[in-house]
Amino acid sequence: MKKVVLIGELGEIVRSLNECLEGEFQVQLCPEQLENVKALVKITKPDIIIICQIGIEEIDNAIFAWIQERCPQTPTLGITTSEGWKQCREFYKMEQFDVMFRPVSKKELLEKCHQMLDSSGFGRQKEENAGHSQGKRKIMLVDDSALLLRSMKSMLEKYYTICLAKSGEQALKLIPKEKPDLILLDYEMDGMDGKSTFEAMKADEDMRWIPVVFLTSIADRKAIYSVLKSKPDGYILKPPDVDRIFETIEEIFENRKL
Repeated sequence: MKKVVLIGELGEIVRSLNECLEGEFQVQLCPEQLENVKALVKITKPDIIIICQIGIEEIDNAIFAWIQERCPQTPTLGITTSEGWKQCREFYKMEQFDVMFRPVSKKELLEKCHQMLDSSGFGRQKEENAGHSQGKRKIMLVDDSALLLRSMKSMLEKYYTICLAKSGEQALKLIPKEKPDLILLDYEMDGMDGKSTFEAMKADEDMRWIPVVFLTSIADRKAIYSVLKSKPDGYILKPPDVDRIFETIEEIFENRKL
């Protein structure tokens, strides 16, 4: 049986995670102090480390640094919120570390752990196709620039299932099939632009619930007002910054849960 060290505040959430894991893994619970982590990891030699940031106001980044330095081949999963991700994002961008956002179901947690244990090179899963994406939220990227689509896909595909559309018309055809959880939509496209695409979505009973974030390269006040007048769930200026994209996406998902 594979061994897990589960680091976190020893309360209800960590106990719940332990209950999810203990049928398939040998789990050792560990308080979030660095000295405790060092001692237990050295003794246990876990196959995977899980760090639960829920309930911890600010986790000691030295835990991540120590794991990276002393256990570089041990896949490490963080269970966190968007705020927790911001505190530790320099580590979550590394291949050794992966992340899940609350709430996390038992099925999703077990799938993620097995995926990380079975993968080679941590972030580069063996299944590049359908199988490995289970449990991830799906995001549709809509832009008439193939270069930007490739760039944004590479930014986000570790954390989300990504589908692409090269025009507003194509997006409207794909949305019923793909059923994305969120859409990043270029505001200034040739042909059917972002505004028209958004209006068509809002007029459709099956599409109107999907959150939309506009991408725009025009930063003057009048243009931004025009974007916001459509009442999207957010907007991001081009060229997009990965941290800004990630924070916007997770903030929307957190608000939807509330």
